[in-house]
Amino acid sequence: MRARMGISLRSEWVDPLLSAHPDLPALEVLFEQWLFATEPALQKLHALRERYPFVLHCLSMNLGSCDPLDAEYVDEVGAFAKRFEVSAVSDHLSWRSTEGRWTLSLLPLPRTEEALDHVCARVGAVQDRLGRAIALENVSQYLEVPGDIPHAEMFNELHRRTGAGVHLDLNNLLVTDRWLGEAPSTFLDALSAEVAWIHVAGHADVPLPVDDHSALPSADCLALLDRVQTQAPVIFEWDRDRPPFDQVLPALLSERMQSATAL
Repeated sequence: MRARMGISLRSEWVDPLLSAHPDLPALEVLFEQWLFATEPALQKLHALRERYPFVLHCLSMNLGSCDPLDAEYVDEVGAFAKRFEVSAVSDHLSWRSTEGRWTLSLLPLPRTEEALDHVCARVGAVQDRLGRAIALENVSQYLEVPGDIPHAEMFNELHRRTGAGVHLDLNNLLVTDRWLGEAPSTFLDALSAEVAWIHVAGHADVPLPVDDHSALPSADCLALLDRVQTQAPVIFEWDRDRPPFDQVLPALLSERMQSATAL
């Protein structure tokens, strides 16, 4: 059976994937997990690339920061993307450092014209250096940010001005809703920017959750997927409390996940 949903690759799943060779539509590769990989490990990744299309997801472009753009990092992303012939590249609409001091978190931008102008310039510089458009993921928000530009309009304007698409994370919309009361349906209805690919995931069912990607997608997450009219790849993330891949694969092939991604 062919899974309708791809998966975000984790290093311990490489060998099981090479052995089992399940029928998946795509794999998402996290750039930071392979930045310092040995050549033998990269050869295994090549073996997977011969079987599956790749999309490349990054964590450290730091597009919303006022710190200087890390051109060396962007060039490394470009070389990796070229080597593995990835179909798309993404990072986040966020910032991670100020005055050279980094946080582990992906921090949301103010929703202001000044912030939008700044991040558009940064995205343009990255795209010029890569020679390709990128996509930006919506991050989870736990506190209000300054500004009155609607959340979806930030992405719409980014797309209009730079051509950058949206890496749409449905679980992050649900987490933000729990903290701030920003209805995911409002975001999706207002979104006109091109969707490059979609993340689905689950989180711990607590009153104020974080986007820990620690479970199967919730019914609410899969219901949001039904609202998105696109042919973009759908990628399932599982970060914390990860089971062995032989337990993940049945979930990908389950009727619940198959029907959620049926067009």
